[in-house]
Amino acid sequence: MESDSTPRVPHRGLDLAAWAAVSASTVLTASTAFTSAAGTSTLPAWTVPASATMLVGSAFFAAWRHSKASIAASDSKDGYGIALASEIAARGRLGFARHAAALMASLPEGEGLRAVLRESLDRFAVDAAAVVGDEVTIVTAAGVDESIAKTGVLKMALETVHAGRAVAQDLADDGAHALTIPMRVKGQLKNVMVLWRRKRGFGPDDLDGLSLVARIVELSMENLSLLGSVRDQLDGTLHMLVDLVEQRLPNYAAYSETVAQYATALGRFRGMNEEEVADLRCAAMLHDVGMLEVPESVLNAPRRLTVEEQGALRGHPAHGAELTRVANFSPRVQEAIRSHHERADGTGYPDGLACDEIPLSSRILSVCDAFVALVSDRPHRAAISPEDAIAALRRSSGTHFDEQVVADFVHVYEKANEPEAETVEAPEGVEASRDPFEMPGAAPTPMPAL
Repeated sequence: MESDSTPRVPHRGLDLAAWAAVSASTVLTASTAFTSAAGTSTLPAWTVPASATMLVGSAFFAAWRHSKASIAASDSKDGYGIALASEIAARGRLGFARHAAALMASLPEGEGLRAVLRESLDRFAVDAAAVVGDEVTIVTAAGVDESIAKTGVLKMALETVHAGRAVAQDLADDGAHALTIPMRVKGQLKNVMVLWRRKRGFGPDDLDGLSLVARIVELSMENLSLLGSVRDQLDGTLHMLVDLVEQRLPNYAAYSETVAQYATALGRFRGMNEEEVADLRCAAMLHDVGMLEVPESVLNAPRRLTVEEQGALRGHPAHGAELTRVANFSPRVQEAIRSHHERADGTGYPDGLACDEIPLSSRILSVCDAFVALVSDRPHRAAISPEDAIAALRRSSGTHFDEQVVADFVHVYEKANEPEAETVEAPEGVEASRDPFEMPGAAPTPMPAL
């Protein structure tokens, strides 16, 4: 039996009949010509008109078959062109979706979203692109009245929320057109992505393209939500650990906060990005958390420590790194805490690292911790002045501390404490430089009183 997948030859019977007719007419014509040339005519009189009739019929059939083949070839060419155009359009959609994902991943939250919306203006040839949720983020093309576009965008977003699905609609009020995609975070409809334009409507290709971009933004928002939850958990853990340490080391919270302010300022000056600065601040807040593992008899000893007690005390950086590992703080936080008592000449602890073997964050913490300790009152000595503390850092530069980090710390400290420094306004369009002691996501923090 012939399977369904076997190619079928159309009009096979007619083709065979045509070939048979051509062959018969050819034989008859040849026979007639031969007998005529020989002077004998044994063939019936009807053979000539019959042969001519078969030839004419075969010619008409061949012409009809050629016409059908030409039409089929033209249809195939058109179909190939449509398929090729469809493939090119699909590649374009995927390419833009990948570009949107790169923007969302490489830029801060708000900037990434606005960058995707700005590029959507050209990609979809629209007058406005927006994401509507708890807040409205909208960008418009040049010459477009944002208030008019925003009215249409909000109307369509509300309709999408009610429908719970994508909506493409002409807006009778102003003759504009809109296309929307609902976006969900943790299964709940949280935002709506909207395209808006005044001249023409949207087609299936626009819907497919916007759906891909909306999914990218949706995943980014989901990840940010999860990251925010993790950060909240870590922030709660951080404060809990700081409180625990303060029960054993009075005033530890204020002390570590001061170290963190200096460390973040120095980290920014050294070119760390905000994620690295945030980890450095966290490490500064928890740099002595390992003291939780040191016996209280050692912490509160009113005398010089024995060799064994000094060994127990020197174990606190490694204990701190382990505690932050168990609490799921980042590897950068863990290594900064573990190595903050290493020395440039290799005589530090716990690993005896030297110079550039010591992580930069640990070298920064070491200098900032030493400075704050020197300008703070201790049970065995009174605080010294900032000038004397800086002199002490410089004397130990290259042995205890990284020379360049000490020099950078002094520069940042003196710059921040210049008397009544004149404020210089940034040129128009240029963002003013941030206070080096400002914490990420918080109001500017004043320089600690020393």
